[in-house]
Amino acid sequence: MSLGLGGRGSWRRARILVLAVVTALPVLALLPGCGGERSGGRLRVAADIVPLAMICREVGGDRVEVETLVPPGSSPHTYELTAGQVGFLAGADLLVMNGLGLIPWEEDLCSRVGNPDLVVVEASEAVPAEELLPAGAEGSEDRGEDRDGHGHGIYDPHLWLDPVLALHIVDAVEEGLVRVGPQYAGYFRDRASELRAEIASLHGEVERRTAAFTHREFISFHSSWAYFAHRYGLRQAGVIEELPGKEPSVGEIASLVELARSRGIRAIFAEEQFNPRVAETVAEESGGEVRVWVLDPLGDLADPRRGDYCALIRYNLGIMEEALR
Repeated sequence: MSLGLGGRGSWRRARILVLAVVTALPVLALLPGCGGERSGGRLRVAADIVPLAMICREVGGDRVEVETLVPPGSSPHTYELTAGQVGFLAGADLLVMNGLGLIPWEEDLCSRVGNPDLVVVEASEAVPAEELLPAGAEGSEDRGEDRDGHGHGIYDPHLWLDPVLALHIVDAVEEGLVRVGPQYAGYFRDRASELRAEIASLHGEVERRTAAFTHREFISFHSSWAYFAHRYGLRQAGVIEELPGKEPSVGEIASLVELARSRGIRAIFAEEQFNPRVAETVAEESGGEVRVWVLDPLGDLADPRRGDYCALIRYNLGIMEEALR
C-alpha cells in the first residue's frame, strides 16, 4: 500500500485556532503555574490523551514540556480535570485535542481556562473526511455519509490506533508546535519527519504480521479498534459496551454469546481502563476456545513496552497475534 508520503502539504490542513477568552475563572489566579516561568525555557504543551502526548513529546523533544490531561489507566470518556491541570492550561502555549467527541468536557474547556494566547490543534481535523468511520460501525465497511464536517458523535474518534491516520496527526502536531515555537521550526520538522518514517515502517510491519492471522474477527469491550481492524482486514464483529459506562443488558449479553458461537470468534478484547468482568462473562457463556485478552489503546509513558507511539501499537499487535493466530 502506498502511503503517499510525498504529499505532506495536504496533511497539514489541521485547524489551528487562536481562541478568544469567553470566561475567565477568578480561581485561576490562585492556581499554581498560572503565567509562571517556563521550565528551562521549554514550550508548555497539553495533550488530552496519552497517545497524543507521545506524539507531542516525540516531535517536540527537549524543546517542550508536555502535560497529559487524561492520565494512564483512566478513561477519556469519564475522567475529570484537576485544578492543577486547569492551572497548567492557563499558562500553556499549545493544547492538542483528539476531537470527534472523545472527551465530553473538551467543548467548553478553553472558556474555562482563561488563556487568550492558547493555540489549539484538533488532531481529527487533519484527517480527511473520507478516512473517517461512523461511530458504532463495528462489523461495517461503510464510511460515514456526512462529508460536511467532523461532527461530535458522528464519527468514531479512535483515530490514533490506525498508524496511517496517525501520520496526519503527526502533521497536525508539527504545525502546532511550529506556530507556537517558530524559533525551533527546523528542529520540530526534522523530528516530525523522522517519526513519520518510523510510523510508515510500522504500518508495513503491521500489514505483514496481521496477514498471517488465521482468525480475523473479534469482539471488543467498546469500539476502540474499528480503524485498526478496517486498515488491516480484521473485523470488530461486536462490542460489549455500546456507550461508555453503560453495561449491556442480559439480552445484549445473550446476543454477544450467540455471535461468538455462530461465527467461531475466539477472542474478546477487554481494555486496561475498564473492568473485564462482563467480557469474562461473555467468554464463559460462549464456551469453547473463547478467551479474554487485555489490550491498551492509550498506553503509559512510564512503561517502555508501550511508552511511545510505535511501541504502543506493537504492544497491542503482539497480544492480537497471540489471540488470532
